[in-house]
Amino acid sequence: MAGYTRQDTANNIANGNVIDADDFDAEYNAIEAGFNASTGHAHDGTAGEGAPITKVGPAQDLVVSGTSVTPKTTNTLDLGTAAAQYKNAFFDGTVDTDALTVSANATVGGNLDVTGVITATGGVTGDITGNITGNVTGTVSDVSNHDTDDISEGSTNQYFTTSRARTSVTATGSLSYNSATGVISYTQGDTDTITEGTANLYYTDARAKAAISVTDAGGDGSLTYSAGAITYTGPSAAETRAHFSGGTGVSITDGVVAIGQAVGTTSNVTFNDTVVNGNLTVNGTTTTVNTETLNLADNQIVLNSNETGTPTQNGGIEIERGTAANKTLVWNEADDKWTVGSETFVAGTFEGVLSGTLATPRTIALSGDVSGSASFDGGSNVTISATVADDSHNHVISNIDGLQTEIDTKAELAGSGSQAFSASTLNATTVDLGAWTVTQSGTDLKFAYNGINRMKLDSSGNLTVEGNITAYGSA
Repeated sequence: MAGYTRQDTANNIANGNVIDADDFDAEYNAIEAGFNASTGHAHDGTAGEGAPITKVGPAQDLVVSGTSVTPKTTNTLDLGTAAAQYKNAFFDGTVDTDALTVSANATVGGNLDVTGVITATGGVTGDITGNITGNVTGTVSDVSNHDTDDISEGSTNQYFTTSRARTSVTATGSLSYNSATGVISYTQGDTDTITEGTANLYYTDARAKAAISVTDAGGDGSLTYSAGAITYTGPSAAETRAHFSGGTGVSITDGVVAIGQAVGTTSNVTFNDTVVNGNLTVNGTTTTVNTETLNLADNQIVLNSNETGTPTQNGGIEIERGTAANKTLVWNEADDKWTVGSETFVAGTFEGVLSGTLATPRTIALSGDVSGSASFDGGSNVTISATVADDSHNHVISNIDGLQTEIDTKAELAGSGSQAFSASTLNATTVDLGAWTVTQSGTDLKFAYNGINRMKLDSSGNLTVEGNITAYGSA
């Protein structure tokens, strides 16, 4: 370890001199190094380290020398406390103390010399060799190295001898005793030789039978006693059946319980109101529910639930109409479409793609300033052949492709390319087809019959129909 050595060897730090900051820095650094926790002043007696510290404590209470560690004065310092104890202590010599208290076990490898009295409130275990003088109180568990020949006989508790034992025994009555041999003999007797007492009488069959009685407390069956025999007769069938009675819907006749119908595992059973708090599983092939109102908490009904492979069966709903033909809403697996057959589907608003023939093909003759005709094939084509009175040329508008197609598919008027229907091909706000008229009103295209609007197509492609929409054929 490095002690403190003065750095100003040139005596720069002196009265009257100009002291440079480096001189102070060097001195303070040396002082700091001298007191460093791990490498500071050693006090080992070598040069620059200072003399060894032999006295420590607030008042130099502990004195340390080369051969001993002693207190400053006798009986002033403790080695550890009850709360802060040393772990182990090792001594190679004599430990001299005024009093020794051992709170746990103590092991003595050599001899234990005690000049005073040994008091063992918990007992002494193990082997003790040598002589013990004085009195021993308490229980001695093993005196195997002594016998009664080594202990003097007292006046009360005397040693056992055979003669002493034999003379202390006597016998009377049917017993005889030989004190010389110590043999006790018994002369066997029987009840004939013993007088009968007044309480404990001898047993006889008559006395035993007479001592027993039976009380029948009533109820089904019977209990009787005669000449030592106890007889119990069980209840009759009538007595047993008398304890049972039928309840609501249950009757008992001659021991047979009936509920008005068979309830075997193969029986057909009918009940009125039934509440099932758990799950209900029906494994039959036909389930019939005859009810006016059906309430289901499930938000989705699964039909054809046993299908696991490629679907082959149609599924849907059929309406029973009594004497009239039933109607159906069915998913057709062959067409992969929903169908209502040839019935009419009524809707306030229709959204989707239309296909098939929407109207009856017809040809309308033109008259007045314009002569010719307008033909509609009922699908997507309109052909107009017209002659203007003040013009020598015929203006033929053929195949207005896209008008019917857009109505069938997207319900849109305007298209693009070959499906365009613009002022360049037909410049009119109203097309008069006789009873039918097609009129542009703002951004809407209206179809009227005898002056009453029946269908409207707006600029967003929404188609509004007053009546029913009937679709023919397949998409």
